[in-house]
Amino acid sequence: MLIAESGVSQRSERYFFTPSSLARELFYYPTRCGHYFCDHRYSFSHSSEIAQEGDHNRNIMLFLIQAGAMELTLSGKTVLSGAGQVVLFDCRNPYRYTASDGLEFTWLLFNGLNVREYYRRILHGHGGRQCFSLLAGSEIPQILDGLLSGCAADEPPSEADCSQMIHRLLCLLLLGEQPSAQNPDDSIARSIRYMNQHLFESLSVQQVAQAVNLSPSHFSRQFKARTGYSPYEYIVLRRIDKAKYLLTSTRQSVKEIAYQIGYNSEENFIHSFQKHVGISPGLFRKYPI
Repeated sequence: MLIAESGVSQRSERYFFTPSSLARELFYYPTRCGHYFCDHRYSFSHSSEIAQEGDHNRNIMLFLIQAGAMELTLSGKTVLSGAGQVVLFDCRNPYRYTASDGLEFTWLLFNGLNVREYYRRILHGHGGRQCFSLLAGSEIPQILDGLLSGCAADEPPSEADCSQMIHRLLCLLLLGEQPSAQNPDDSIARSIRYMNQHLFESLSVQQVAQAVNLSPSHFSRQFKARTGYSPYEYIVLRRIDKAKYLLTSTRQSVKEIAYQIGYNSEENFIHSFQKHVGISPGLFRKYPI
């Protein structure tokens, strides 16, 4: 494959996507992807001629470094990325990267839907870092390889398939690839079981953390990293789920339901229900949605 970029080996691959209007409106979509083998002559920046063309600098870029190293300057900060690391950055902000000899990396330029909200939350979850390491056995390399292999095939994956793969990537980057919550020895799995068993009792985050032998602050961080929401939010949402069931399947009053699912007053329950569902419990009972 002919790739006219200095320092890029001709055994490298690069593919392009042109998203349909449907994909731009509803999907996550790739615009370019590649697998590069480079030497120290390779460099690229937001002001490069290629970057200035079309929509290049309106996308999100993801790198997976397989070998060698890459020096990046992202929004004025310089970082070094090596094998086994992912780099994620918004091409609307200034960037520049240069290769070491022996650099091998897979890259994906993509956009769509709420990618920048994912991007913001992913960076927040990694302490603001745009370069971070993958866990051993990560699924991310396989997803990127699937996208690349699909592009190389005579019949590339559908836009819906591409969207699903990119969404899976974003979820893994956001929530991590920690042991399954079904693992009986996992502290977060144990905490979820404990909360479900005591859901309608007076229950605090401190109690749950103590039950799984973690400090409240460490437990809260671990729980949110795994699930995407706080332990308190989990308790509230599961109580709301139970309230919806009782509202639609029993004749119990709103007050009775409030106390049954763990609220200390009818008013607190109504306020919480309206906040999370968007309508009052009485209206939900009449028009369950």
